[in-house]
Amino acid sequence: MPGLPRTNVYIDGFNFYYAAFRGRRPRAPRLKWLDIAEFSRLLLPGHDVRLVRYFTAAVKPVQWDPSQHLRQGAYLRALASFPEVSVHMGSFARWKVRRPLVDAPPEGPQTSLVWDTKEKGSDVNLATYLLLDAFEGSYETAIVISDDSDLLEPVRVVRERLGKRVGVVRVRTDRGSVFRSKVDLLIEARAWHFEQAQLPDEVRLPTGSFVSRPTSWR
Repeated sequence: MPGLPRTNVYIDGFNFYYAAFRGRRPRAPRLKWLDIAEFSRLLLPGHDVRLVRYFTAAVKPVQWDPSQHLRQGAYLRALASFPEVSVHMGSFARWKVRRPLVDAPPEGPQTSLVWDTKEKGSDVNLATYLLLDAFEGSYETAIVISDDSDLLEPVRVVRERLGKRVGVVRVRTDRGSVFRSKVDLLIEARAWHFEQAQLPDEVRLPTGSFVSRPTSWR
């Protein structure tokens, strides 16, 4: 698009997911089948969106949600079928840890053994590609979809040292943003952005097969 700034979008997948679908006002499950390329274009009508990088990690089945990995797998295959979308995978670490109980009985146990799960790599990978793409001149403007304060320093470097414009999309609009005075653009995602950026119920893959919207997301 002549005259519009070349723009890349960087999405912290889990940060985005929890902000959009697990926050104080979670959106409907059917909106999870989101076309992130179209979502980015709707958010940025004055930009030439060239590339959307999506950073996440493969979830595993758990007792309380044994099919979560199947839903995620279907979604990631759908996303990866679009040439302007690049999916980058981190990893999960899970271990048992003993934590104190909030309302521990005076005469009973004071702690409980729980699973502690940590997603590893997405924020570092996002920062790495944000900087690498800036060095290589891939974009004039970068848009970050995350409210992770760990990204403040790479955003600062891209703006102050590499001379690129950086914007941040706010998904949770019920609280302030750590990026408010640190970026060139602060964009708020609205309900209509999600509504109008849905993938078709069946997405054709490059192999010729199809992947379908999960039943619980209909």
